[in-house]
Amino acid sequence: MNNIDCKYSVLMSVYYKEKPEYLDSSIRSMLKQTIFPSEFVIVKDGELTEELDGVIKKYKQEYQNLFNIITLEQNVGLGLALKTGIVNCKYELIARMDSDDYSIPTRIEEEYKIFEENPDISLVRK
Repeated sequence: MNNIDCKYSVLMSVYYKEKPEYLDSSIRSMLKQTIFPSEFVIVKDGELTEELDGVIKKYKQEYQNLFNIITLEQNVGLGLALKTGIVNCKYELIARMDSDDYSIPTRIEEEYKIFEENPDISLVRK
């Protein structure tokens, strides 16, 4: 674990067509960051499959105070789902994560250093 004091939220949107194994891998990759997340916001964009709900439930139970799960009654699309998620993030720094992507363990550490070195920027895309 790195000693950098960085508070940030991970933001992810999930919808029913996602593969549960990809979602699991994606969440796990963010939990293995050298700078551990302060919050993990998952927006359920409409009703999900039992398998997807099971993955989310597993992590919510294991990390009870970390996950904030927001459920949208119907699928509104990625843009609106993320907008809802941003409003519910506690921290100014938000690590946007797709539910079918994987991040290397140093992703947040590397991005945070870029923010520190360039205080005028508001977005890092690597």
